[in-house]
Amino acid sequence: MIKRFGALASVLALALAGCGEKELSAGGPDAGPVVDASAGGAGGEGGGAGGAGGGGEAPPQTPYPGGCAADTDCDQATGYRCRLGVCVAPPGVAQQLAYSCQDMPRPQSRPSLGCFDAPPPLAEGPAEVAARGKVEYFGDGNQTVGLTVRFYRYKDFDPSPCVDVAGREPDVAARRALTEACVDGLGAPIAETVTVECDVPDPESGCYTVPALPTGERLVVRITGDLDEWVPTYHYGVLINPCTVPVVRAESGACPEDFPEASDADWACDLTADAGGDYYLRNLSVISQATWTSFPPTAGLPRINLGNGAVAGRFFDCEGRSVINATFALAHPGAVRTFFNGNPDDLLPQPGLTYTNTRGTYASLDTPPGPNGLVAVGRRGSDDVLTVAYERFFLLPDTITLLNPTGRRPLEEEPPF
Repeated sequence: MIKRFGALASVLALALAGCGEKELSAGGPDAGPVVDASAGGAGGEGGGAGGAGGGGEAPPQTPYPGGCAADTDCDQATGYRCRLGVCVAPPGVAQQLAYSCQDMPRPQSRPSLGCFDAPPPLAEGPAEVAARGKVEYFGDGNQTVGLTVRFYRYKDFDPSPCVDVAGREPDVAARRALTEACVDGLGAPIAETVTVECDVPDPESGCYTVPALPTGERLVVRITGDLDEWVPTYHYGVLINPCTVPVVRAESGACPEDFPEASDADWACDLTADAGGDYYLRNLSVISQATWTSFPPTAGLPRINLGNGAVAGRFFDCEGRSVINATFALAHPGAVRTFFNGNPDDLLPQPGLTYTNTRGTYASLDTPPGPNGLVAVGRRGSDDVLTVAYERFFLLPDTITLLNPTGRRPLEEEPPF
């Protein structure tokens, strides 16, 4: 089946596949209110109603190791600037930062990005919460029942010993089997489950539950299945901030200003007010091998070469709204960087586009494996270049990493890789 792009809302949109595919997202399981796994950070200039005040001045973020230290380290002739150790070219002055709500652009809007200077506080709350969710496929695929979903602590998850284990093996499924077996041997996840039929049957998706996940810690989510059918998919940037937010926040891309009844809410929280402590991880997606094969040509790339991978997702502001007119760079870039047409019903690469459209979606294809860093920026006025996102992650060969950053989250942790 081919799914149309839906709500790829916070932990990774990847836009991969041909006409009529669905965007990376995870719609909620069919029970009760849910919570966005990358709910918007609080506070910051440019925020709409509902944004909470920032958590105060925070120490500077650690730039990407070994990266640029100043603009002069970048190709200034083409407009690149150094931001957090990564050389990135801001959009043109005509592309001013804005945001969209539920796939509708808000002209003259100003995304809330102040959480980079004053990140929201980490809430006091339960040390663990039950978690549930749905895994959707992106692009072309079959029902996502029988997939294994594993959760790891970001600060402990170091897959670097597995980066070369596939050697010169020519078959991509066999390569993935070698790599994933190596990851299995690195240590047990903190939680593991298998997707089953959802309570309300969904012919395309499977649902999962885990009895407990830690709050206040960055997590990595790993999704695997039949390696001839599914591409191992890794979600970075997942964190549960254990305070409550109104049920409306469960709607990915919803704008605080559209819900005056929630105007005093802290949109950096991750637990819905009446969810009974049950945490809903949104936007867990998986990529099929069919999509892995069919998508690159639509972005002008014949294929993703053996041993390389892909990075994709969506950018959100501190209050969880899709960011328009942002651009990004990787510390170790792929062969093709692509942005998309913004059509939620048929999201495809838009040749020549160099900044995000209404859904804030991006991808880097044929990206080298290993540790990497992503920086996204945008313009406000003619001179101000603002940080939209910064994430550090590890890309394994022949896999995809999904990143759906929502401003600066309450907790900074150094990765082990």
